[in-house]
Amino acid sequence: MKKIMISLGLFITLIAVVMMTSFRGSAESPNFMREALPKQDGFASVGNGTTGGANATEQNVFKVTNKKEFVSALKNRKNTTPKIVLVYGTIDFDTDDNGKPLTMKDYMVDGYDFQQYLETHKPQSTAVKSLKDEQEAKRKASQKNQSKSITVHVPSNTSIIGMDNAKLKGVNLVLDSDNVIIRNIQFESPYDYFPSWDPNDGLEGNWNSQYDSISIKGGTHIWIDHSSFQDGPETVEKYFGRKYEHRDGLVDITNEADYITISYSTFENHNKTMLIGSSDSKISDEGKLHVTLHHNYFHDVVQRLPRVRFGQVHVYNNYFASDTTNGEYAYAYALGVGKKSQIYAENNVADIVGKDYTSFVKVFGGKQLTTVNNMFNGQIIDTFNDTLTPVDWKPELFNKIDPVNEVKENVLHNAGPNKIYR
Repeated sequence: MKKIMISLGLFITLIAVVMMTSFRGSAESPNFMREALPKQDGFASVGNGTTGGANATEQNVFKVTNKKEFVSALKNRKNTTPKIVLVYGTIDFDTDDNGKPLTMKDYMVDGYDFQQYLETHKPQSTAVKSLKDEQEAKRKASQKNQSKSITVHVPSNTSIIGMDNAKLKGVNLVLDSDNVIIRNIQFESPYDYFPSWDPNDGLEGNWNSQYDSISIKGGTHIWIDHSSFQDGPETVEKYFGRKYEHRDGLVDITNEADYITISYSTFENHNKTMLIGSSDSKISDEGKLHVTLHHNYFHDVVQRLPRVRFGQVHVYNNYFASDTTNGEYAYAYALGVGKKSQIYAENNVADIVGKDYTSFVKVFGGKQLTTVNNMFNGQIIDTFNDTLTPVDWKPELFNKIDPVNEVKENVLHNAGPNKIYR
């Protein structure tokens, strides 16, 4: 009997190990890593939909653990052969090919002097123009050196899939291609060592940085799912009375990008979160920028959730939350209604401490917005801004819109990396 009991115990242990191994490896199974965007799941399902690297051969499935392997797996931006890149662990892009960390000094060109840059660019500076131009040129050259290290172009027909706790730190992924899937990845936003001063940005001037975690620049049929985006730790500095801004957007969508779905992802601890449409003068964006945002969690982010120009954007079943009333990540607004934008927002929930519903929408020259059954601080709000008229379209590309009273729990339970296995 004792031998039987021991054998039974070993059998149960073996079964448990097999089950755990099966679960942990599930992201590598064909059903997961080759998963395409479901039909009707937002604008990225238009036409032939978004399949990424679903059709990759086994020879084009790559397991990567460092920057060199990641870049090598993608090959070059013209290589459109279907491929799947499985990311393991943390990959830091402020490193060389051997994994050695790169700092500001490593990127800086000879002759760039930040104190001299401040002196030549401060308001009412009396510095000689040639000295100012020289420092600006050296700042740009230094910034270009960093860009070469952290900017990676993703070719068409690619899936980038995160394994357990996969993280891309400091990368600027550029999507100027077609048919890309990014899932289950943690992104720590890139840190620009060389921000530029623009005295004409706003009433007081501003510092501007260069890189987003993901820059969708003309990319089409893009699905970003179950990922997270946030800043890393940094020391807040001010020069000329303005924050020395080292980070730009998290996911920016510009340059006639089209047919994009962003789902079940989290955006936290950041300022300029998501820009759709780069400028009022970029009229070629008109008729493009079709974007769906659903079941995303926007937590302690300041603005641009999103801020839209020209595009048709369906925003539904997202949860917006802020308990920060002051400090670096104090909430300003959620939806930015820019030039010729067409936002249709329905069944979203916002819990924003210290603000009333009028803060949810900010108008930047736009004239249209439709809001349906959105909840702000526990109350259903019919109209957030009575100067705006309804948009000229009605969304049709969705599978199910959750009742508004289920949105918060659903998003908190399911949005973000690793929750994809549920």
